[in-house]
Amino acid sequence: MNTISTPAAKEALRQRMLAARAALPSATREAASCAIAARVAALPAWREARTVALHAALGSEVATAELARLALAEGKRVAWPRIAGAERALEFAVCELDALVPGPARALEPPASAPTLPRDVIDLAVVPGVAFDDGCARLGRGRGHYDATLALLPRGTFRLGLAFAAQIVPRVPVEPHDIPLDAVVTEERVLLPSTERRPG
Repeated sequence: MNTISTPAAKEALRQRMLAARAALPSATREAASCAIAARVAALPAWREARTVALHAALGSEVATAELARLALAEGKRVAWPRIAGAERALEFAVCELDALVPGPARALEPPASAPTLPRDVIDLAVVPGVAFDDGCARLGRGRGHYDATLALLPRGTFRLGLAFAAQIVPRVPVEPHDIPLDAVVTEERVLLPSTERRPG
């Protein structure tokens, strides 16, 4: 079980893991991202999803372009997150991958003209992270946008983290507001939380 931690402990781990991820050769990240996409596409939650929320990779994160391609090839609707004014929670909008534009937090996001999608129609949400553990606890980028967003998604939305194997740690420090995921996929395996917190 994760112990309650402090923002300082989270930031120390965040900086260590960002450096470890950035140290991976680009060819390694590219090959691993493709392997992760293949594992995601084999998940029942992915196969059953009609609308999926993806995010554009930021820096050395797991690339999501292949997942976007697979989703569209399978007839799924793809939504992308964007910062909505002063709101902490993200909104989602539908557009093509190549239509994404730089947003206020450096990440690519849908342009203002892209139509907003209600959160309650998202069947599966892919969530970025800096570190994860075997219980599917997540250490995010540090801005709190996804913690606020995850709290507003319907209970039935499958929350999925993507990570390179190097991003899996024995234990992620957590605070009361942190929301664990339903699964984390790496190039090597699929991590699932304990049965008591699986979605019902």
